[in-house]
Amino acid sequence: MDQRQMFFTPQDVQAVIRQTRHNKEIPIYVITIIAGIVGVICLLSQFEAETSFLNDIKEIFDETNPSDSFGIAAILGMLIFILGIIGGIGAFILFFISYLASLYGLYADQMSYSIRVSENNYPEIYAKVLEYSYLLGWRKPPEVYVQQMNGELNAFTCWVPGRVFIQLNAEMVDIAYLEHKDFDTLFFVMAHEFGHAYLHHVQIHYTIWNTFANFIPFIGSSFLLPLLSRSREYSADRVAQALTGGKNQIDCMMLLAAGRHAYKYTNVYDYMAWVDKRRYNIIERFARFIVNMIASHPIMPYRTAAILDPYRRSGKLL
Repeated sequence: MDQRQMFFTPQDVQAVIRQTRHNKEIPIYVITIIAGIVGVICLLSQFEAETSFLNDIKEIFDETNPSDSFGIAAILGMLIFILGIIGGIGAFILFFISYLASLYGLYADQMSYSIRVSENNYPEIYAKVLEYSYLLGWRKPPEVYVQQMNGELNAFTCWVPGRVFIQLNAEMVDIAYLEHKDFDTLFFVMAHEFGHAYLHHVQIHYTIWNTFANFIPFIGSSFLLPLLSRSREYSADRVAQALTGGKNQIDCMMLLAAGRHAYKYTNVYDYMAWVDKRRYNIIERFARFIVNMIASHPIMPYRTAAILDPYRRSGKLL
């Protein structure tokens, strides 16, 4: 049992997570729900426009049979209303089925091409899966898989009804079992993914509004959703800090920047000093602002600064 476990109970860890979750995440999520509702209304309006041929029929009938126009108008109005309801329900059902199919496709990929972490396969990782699940109050640990991804350093969390699963790219696992023997950095990455699951970032009631908000041009897809995503990344980092006690959190940032071979030879404080002291001209500032604004993850200087913050304040979004 490490020092962190001696002083922190699951209740303590979960309390820290609640206190350090990014303070803009929930407000942005509420705005995303509103944008999603607007997106649904836009879809229904488009469907109504596509059924306008019924109004054209009514106008033609009015011109040729004015005495019966009231009854025909009532019938056509009811038909438009019914078609609107059927179309809306049908579109939602189709979306829901397609969404679940895509999730199960990811899960099928894990079962087909990945190695599941267990007591016998990567037991060191499996022990941390059980530990983090205990600290987060989960009775059922998530399934964790390892899959090679042709050199890509990444990990992700996903959900299907009844289970959460996490993929650790084999390239990420290499840092623990090969040259650096760096389990702590790998565990921080995995704890970050646990954070996404714990904060419900991957469950359908959270993500469905993201999809609907995408129907709003520019505002939804190019600004609001990346903004929400960056706030979630900050929150997941705070969960990782709570679960790991902050072990190797800086190495994790340098791993993402310098790669799995060179990150151990990077001085993060020199890196941050260069970022802070360099005087950017207005064009450079604007260019970096745009890069960050459309990114799903905070740019590295912002994210590293948030990790280094001893007060664990919410990271910079824009």
